[in-house]
Amino acid sequence: MDNGLPLGLLVHQLFANRISAFFGLDVLVSSVVFLVFMGLEGGRLRLRFRWLPIVGLCAVGVSLALPLFLYLRESALEGSPGTVESLAATKT
Repeated sequence: MDNGLPLGLLVHQLFANRISAFFGLDVLVSSVVFLVFMGLEGGRLRLRFRWLPIVGLCAVGVSLALPLFLYLRESALEGSPGTVESLAATKT
């Protein structure tokens, strides 16, 4: 590793046997599904800081990115008109 991370070796070792290949594909599929969900839902709600879960996904993984995105999503839903919380606030 004199001149950087050897990505070819990383991929070769990740898919060296069935167990590690299953783990690698599980992480990749989960990440792709999350990115699609985040793109659709974040675009629909016009979320602020939509880039933050992507940073979390790259730095840590789905275990940080998904809860962070759901928190941002719920925060946006609480402030948007037509939700249960906003209707209850306007009636009082």
